[in-house]
Amino acid sequence: MTVKLNVVGGATIQGGVMVPFAADKGDPGPASTVPGPEGNDGWTPVLAGELDGVRTLIKVADWTGGEGGKPATGMYIGTTGYVSSKAAAFNFNASKRVMVYSAQTNAQGVATIDYSAMGFANAPAVRALPATTAVLSGPTRSSPSSITKDGCLVTVQQQAILTGVLSLLAGATANVLVIEQ
Repeated sequence: MTVKLNVVGGATIQGGVMVPFAADKGDPGPASTVPGPEGNDGWTPVLAGELDGVRTLIKVADWTGGEGGKPATGMYIGTTGYVSSKAAAFNFNASKRVMVYSAQTNAQGVATIDYSAMGFANAPAVRALPATTAVLSGPTRSSPSSITKDGCLVTVQQQAILTGVLSLLAGATANVLVIEQ
């Protein structure tokens, strides 16, 4: 393979045709060519989209056009370059899902939130929203825990108006905001 470099310092019009100035001659004429060093042709990745649950990943399916040993396939595009695992791959979905989920607390003041139908590939971010109580009886505090890709637990506590003591609140509705990572 020969690489040619056209060195142009300007151009004139001669007979309706643009003729470049050759930088090494300083006058109108054919442009100079400088041969480059010989080397292997580089490889170009053949990229393919791949669904991973609700995520869209970009995978290196093959390589084309190169010389020498063909690079490995099966890698994914991550935030810092090629990565070998799906978990480290960048999700090319344009939007993230944001949902609000609710569940009743049991006798221990704990609600089980199930968002498994969403099919998250990784555990989402879960933020507690104010709990809903049957009667207005004082401020509540909700604490999500045991967060997985399929669900979480939310403990709801109520602060007694007169004593200020926190106690578990049975029969309340725990509310959470679930944000896909």
